[in-house]
Amino acid sequence: MGVFSSTDKKKNQSDWLNLDDLSLVDVSKELNTSLNMEPKLFNRFTHYEVEQLLVSSGMISAVEKRGFLNPIIELEILNDFDNRIYIKTESKKILVHTRLKVSQFQLKGDDEQFPMIYIDWLLTQNLNFEPGDIKKELYFGQEYPGLNVLNEFTDFIRVLSKRLGTSGAFNVPEYFHDAVLFSRKFRFIDPEKEGTFRALVKNFRGTNLRSLSSQIHQNRVQYENGEHYEWKYGEMISCTDPYLEKKVFHESYFRRVDEVKEKLKFRLVSK
Repeated sequence: MGVFSSTDKKKNQSDWLNLDDLSLVDVSKELNTSLNMEPKLFNRFTHYEVEQLLVSSGMISAVEKRGFLNPIIELEILNDFDNRIYIKTESKKILVHTRLKVSQFQLKGDDEQFPMIYIDWLLTQNLNFEPGDIKKELYFGQEYPGLNVLNEFTDFIRVLSKRLGTSGAFNVPEYFHDAVLFSRKFRFIDPEKEGTFRALVKNFRGTNLRSLSSQIHQNRVQYENGEHYEWKYGEMISCTDPYLEKKVFHESYFRRVDEVKEKLKFRLVSK
């Protein structure tokens, strides 16, 4: 039932609209629909502008190269903290779904705050593969293989950040393979985490990424001393603001990263 539909209002009755049952999301969606307002990403970018950014970053051509011609772009703006972009097939099946918001980023022990795009969710899926037909193992959390468009996606996010005037973007990779895929343009804020991450990549260079990620999340990776390694969440950021870049990724940061990377050794535990 629409919040402002004609059936809601009953003359001479005080219960025609129960405000307790409504959320700001409901009101926002109803207002946009009722007033025929075009949803705008971050209350700024129109559908056409988002489409142009996706095209210029190579996202659309990359999706088409995967066999999905004439993809459909949709925006769903629920509120300031829930901006969603979809890329769908002509039959409206989801190929890419990302949920974005702007958050204030602050380093520990520092009073300065920086507006950043937070990548709260990202899903890419190649629907040309049926689950039963997939010969190679999927990553943790996947129903379908990804579209292999993360380079184009990060280019899109960085251009979006510059256009929006934020200082960059950050995410919290849930799985090891997510961090690997984001690592071309993102680094962990914590040099210990970045160093440990790079040590894992170095120790298992040449190992299939899907296999390694599965073994990490099945607790089958140990430090050299026999202690089990456990994957822990941490923020990865990509700065578009030179000032923030220098503030976070300074000489001592990289020195500590190299120390941790060279010090840690890992091994796999047999089943």
